[in-house]
Amino acid sequence: MVHAGVKLVIGLLILFAGIYWYAADFLRLPGFSVLGTEAWMALKTVFIGVFGLFLIFVGAIVAWIEYEDLKWERREKSEKKRK
Repeated sequence: MVHAGVKLVIGLLILFAGIYWYAADFLRLPGFSVLGTEAWMALKTVFIGVFGLFLIFVGAIVAWIEYEDLKWERREKSEKKRK
């Protein structure tokens, strides 16, 4: 198993690589500046396409959690009445 600190460092490296992918052209850094505005347009297209799905999944998860919470409260109330 990999130590949590190693996973943190790997995650941060991936995060910075992703930021560099889009920011290199605007910051005039060497690397992926060939992509330029095409990378930003691709990011915008993906964001627009995924945002609705994100809302659906987050809404479903929140509703499910609250449903389980209400069910748990109802169960606790019925157990208190029995005692």
